Amino acid sequence: MSFRVYGLDLPKIKKAGPTNIPVVTARELRLDNLFYFLYQTVAIVDYESKYKKEDKLKYLNYLAGIANRYQNEKKECPILRMIVIYTGDVKKSQVTTRYDLGALNMYIEAAFLSELNADGIFGMLEEKIQARQVLTDEELMEFIILPLSFQTKEEKIKKAAEMAELAEQMQDREQQMFVMAGL
Repeated sequence: MSFRVYGLDLPKIKKAGPTNIPVVTARELRLDNLFYFLYQTVAIVDYESKYKKEDKLKYLNYLAGIANRYQNEKKECPILRMIVIYTGDVKKSQVTTRYDLGALNMYIEAAFLSELNADGIFGMLEEKIQARQVLTDEELMEFIILPLSFQTKEEKIKKAAEMAELAEQMQDREQQMFVMAGL
């Protein structure tokens, strides 16, 4: 049975009890990375090696925490983007990017390292290093994340060791230290 309120059809309501919702505010959220972009956009980037639907609540808390900070500072909240980078352990088919709570619908932008052409990237990096060329910023990041594109722990360890050996051949000492620290 339903009834109408302000033009909405609502199911019959049974009073659920007190409406106070306890909130603990002395809680710190630890997010992986926060990027501020031009044009009033903030991206929260999180890294995951497993897909768990429950993580979406964690992301929602990150977003609410950022929005709350802007409100407390009496500033306009920018557009918020939630980006999740999944290691090679997670396939695209395992993940849903929407979190629909009815009144709230959150969308997660997902990137899958399992979809990288790891052999092609490794070959290109190896060629550039053997030709004594300096790597671009994008190539440096590919160098660091490449081991994470593999599915098993053993594959990751093996590729990280190969990447470290390749890094030893780099001519640019600053780039070499950067990728070694990243690995």
